[in-house]
Amino acid sequence: MHRRSFIFLFLIALLAIGASYVVFWPNASSKPLYGINNPFVAREGLDLQGGVSVLLVPRPGQDVSPAAMQAARNQIEQRINGGLSVNEPDIRIQYSNSQPRIAVQLPGLNNGNQQEAIETLLKTGKLAFWDTGHDRIPEGTTLKPQNYAQYNQGVQPLFTGKDLDVSSLGIGQDSQTNAYQINFAMKGDAVGRFSKFTANHIGEDLTITLDGGVIESAAINSQIPGSGRITGSFTYTQAQRIVEVLKYGALPIAFSIQSEQTVSPTLGQDSINKTLVAGALGLGVVILFMFLYYRLPGFLADISLVLYAIFTFAVFKLIGVTLTLPGIAGFILSIGMAVDANVLIFERLKEELREGRSLSQAIDMGWARAWPSIRDSNCSTLITCAVLYFFGNNFSATIIVGFATTLFLGVLISMFTAILVTRTFLKLLVTTGLFRHPGLFGLPVDAMNAASS
Repeated sequence: MHRRSFIFLFLIALLAIGASYVVFWPNASSKPLYGINNPFVAREGLDLQGGVSVLLVPRPGQDVSPAAMQAARNQIEQRINGGLSVNEPDIRIQYSNSQPRIAVQLPGLNNGNQQEAIETLLKTGKLAFWDTGHDRIPEGTTLKPQNYAQYNQGVQPLFTGKDLDVSSLGIGQDSQTNAYQINFAMKGDAVGRFSKFTANHIGEDLTITLDGGVIESAAINSQIPGSGRITGSFTYTQAQRIVEVLKYGALPIAFSIQSEQTVSPTLGQDSINKTLVAGALGLGVVILFMFLYYRLPGFLADISLVLYAIFTFAVFKLIGVTLTLPGIAGFILSIGMAVDANVLIFERLKEELREGRSLSQAIDMGWARAWPSIRDSNCSTLITCAVLYFFGNNFSATIIVGFATTLFLGVLISMFTAILVTRTFLKLLVTTGLFRHPGLFGLPVDAMNAASS
């Protein structure tokens, strides 16, 4: 038993060191410490760091049914989350004079080249492969399909983005020129059709367009067996944007920007500082109370509480949780859950000590009797978080999503610290044989049997 406790202590120490590295070590944007960078950063929401607000309206002459608008909204959300790496965006369908539009708020895009990122959202993402005979069309120009109807299926392209294998899309570089290129591969029956077409049209020009604009037009030099590359005069960022658009699908509706504005943090730096001070004061009061009321176990719980805060914030940075004010509130609330578990354990521990049991027995029985209450209360909170997350995701209430996410993670980690960390510390007390005085556990001298454990 003692050996297992020391093993757990060693694992806790390793976790604490790793979590401290993630939380406290300078990140990649700061000056490296001893030449080592920490790539993990805390992501802030729109209310903490500001961002960009864009209003998108459908272009005239399109199907703007509710189903089409919802599909477009979902595609935009996928592009933002997967391509632009913007966490917790706010994307909503709104109506003005019965006309639908999509309002998009993007945290953190108020710095740098935001216009190119926004234009990525507007691309309908329709990739097309055309046979243009022996005509090489300049890049950046608009292809007129009717001029090459004799080489294609009328005004229909030979291949489209639907024929691409999404998992094959990637960015490479030409080994000789170092120019960036987009690697692709066909899927299904398009593999054979593409191979057969290129074998039968060697010497002719194959032109690739994205939303009607030419991104490459080059001669077919040999048979291409189902995979190839798109080369053009684009930068790495431009190639990345094209891959993002192709990977997350075409928009069913073409949009234009009605308005675009930079959004300042809704709270302001002063409110953020006050929130952090309030959180620190709350944590300090809890630590002080646990120490004064529970004495030695309370001191061990305080150590566990500090480790809990470090573990939780490290997880937030590792998985990229976006911190908003509601999210921070969920984190602070989970501190109460962590203390609640310790309170249940310590009260049961004191009861067992009053019954005259040894410290070792009191720890085992106290934890065993407190566990059902800890399990049930935390499970009910986790279920509530899951419900909040579901409704927040389905009704575009990102504020609720942030709160539910941080509270859910905080409760899980609080259970870990209460069950493993605090219990391990208490078990190690037994091995020392030094801490048996009733006053160390907040009990009168005659209320505890000091029998040897």
